[in-house]
Amino acid sequence: MAEVAGARTTLLGGIVGMAMYFGLLCLGGALSWFPADLGFLTGFFAMLIVVNVLLVLTADRWVPHRWAAAAYGVVHAAAMTVVWEATGGIETRILFVVYVFPIFHTEMLRSDASVFVTANACAACYAALAWMHGWDGSLFDPETGFVTFAVVCLNFVALYSNRYGRQLRGLAGRLRDKVMERTAELTAANRELAAKARALEQKQEELKTFVYTVTHDLKNPMSAILLLSDLLLQRDGGKLDAEGRADLERVVSLAAGTEDMIRDLLGLFKITSEPEAASWVDLAAVVDRAIETLAPQITAKGARVTVGPVPRVFGQPRKLSHVVTNLLSNAVHYVSRDLGLIDVRARIDGDDLVLCIADNGIGIPDAYHQGIFELFGRVPAPEQEVDGQAVGGTGVGLAIVKRIVEAHRGAVWLESRPGAGSRFYVRLPVGEPRAQG
Repeated sequence: MAEVAGARTTLLGGIVGMAMYFGLLCLGGALSWFPADLGFLTGFFAMLIVVNVLLVLTADRWVPHRWAAAAYGVVHAAAMTVVWEATGGIETRILFVVYVFPIFHTEMLRSDASVFVTANACAACYAALAWMHGWDGSLFDPETGFVTFAVVCLNFVALYSNRYGRQLRGLAGRLRDKVMERTAELTAANRELAAKARALEQKQEELKTFVYTVTHDLKNPMSAILLLSDLLLQRDGGKLDAEGRADLERVVSLAAGTEDMIRDLLGLFKITSEPEAASWVDLAAVVDRAIETLAPQITAKGARVTVGPVPRVFGQPRKLSHVVTNLLSNAVHYVSRDLGLIDVRARIDGDDLVLCIADNGIGIPDAYHQGIFELFGRVPAPEQEVDGQAVGGTGVGLAIVKRIVEAHRGAVWLESRPGAGSRFYVRLPVGEPRAQG
């Protein structure tokens, strides 16, 4: 309960204050500022501190009672009077100021009439101390003025602390209500945002399923169109005139390109959608397998592939294998016959591994460095001819590479310019299992 917690904080502050007050009295006695019976004061303050520690431990039992704060204030007013008497009594009027602390502590415990009870108890204790030192209550006795001043001053302090204590509690209450209101609004907004995120995820999944289904269903008829067109070209191509044969060849070419695009799209959905457990991946072995898979193309091109040090990395083995194979395949496609040099190596950069696949191929103009990583992004055919022929492709492969690398919390980029080859870089976290399914 907040009230009990606040009371415990107040009491602990009071314990610290008592210890500091005792230290001040010892210093004053040592410097002869006022007389001090250190033996008595040590025992008395020890008793006060023990009592306050017990009050802290049992705060949940007595704090809720209405007059508990007033009782606390009256008892501590009497205790401060005893301490005052042990340090010279009425002659050391400067110690009158300690009466302020029971008043403040009472207000901190409970903001009601208890603070005025404590203030008048302090005034009564001061009057009793004055009476013990010879005050007879006479109207013309100078001590009467001091007692009257004590009553007025202490009640003013009580009024001040009560007024501003209520204001502070009111401000704290309004602030608490505002925080609760804002928290409720934020919670509602978060729930709404989470619901929208779930709805969006569901729509994306539905869209993905729809596109996959449509693409998959188009594959068979497109394959049939390609097959029939090719058979027709072989069977009846000689009977057609030049224009008719050119049109039929164009149909075959377009059907083949569309079939390749459908195949690559299905590959995109498959490689990026299927979950795969992450584990330590020996990238050197992945590179070796990719070179073995692409051996016929490498041999046909007469290209030479060199492999430098390639450390292992934590990720999804099949997907990372696709990244390496795709980048290596691109390098083979874009180098000239019998002149191709391809280099694969990696280095550790802080917590990341940076893989580089470099070639001495035709290069890529700066204008296409970003676009080729987008779906269907390609360099125009006239700008990517190798050995006099345009390199085929659908513009899906590098988009798959980008999605896989980013799913591993990595990045992919290239450095290239026309005629100077290309360097594709892949940055991946080395050790932490950050890959996403």
